[in-house]
Amino acid sequence: MDQGPTAEAVAPRLRAAVLRLARRLRVDRDRSALSNNKIAVLSHLSREGDSTPSRISRDARQHPQSLTRVFAELARDGLIERIADPDDGRRSLLRLTAAGRAAFEHDMALRDRWLAAALHDFSPDELRLLSGTAPLLDRIGAAGDA
Repeated sequence: MDQGPTAEAVAPRLRAAVLRLARRLRVDRDRSALSNNKIAVLSHLSREGDSTPSRISRDARQHPQSLTRVFAELARDGLIERIADPDDGRRSLLRLTAAGRAAFEHDMALRDRWLAAALHDFSPDELRLLSGTAPLLDRIGAAGDA
């Protein structure tokens, strides 16, 4: 009796497809789009709220030093602000500003527009299948998050 595909059989094909799509979403975007590191920081703050630089770095799976310049540029551009941690005045938190939220939403809208155009010729059945797959991909992406 056929048990269907195994995780080991699906993994390479899924990896290749997701990496190709991720590359296209990064590359095929407007020149005004923010860098991937800036999007990672703004996305974290949008999703999680105020956060420490070290937590953002950990969640982005980067060394804190790798994002120091990104944090400074985002603050200089008014997209984030540093505030005192109410629980520990020696620490600072990063907070998304209204301008930061607007820049993040604008960038996501550019990517969504590109993706919608790429999906334009898909059939209603294919779109339903992709719509049902999105939560599964999100679940894979969240695996191991604590």
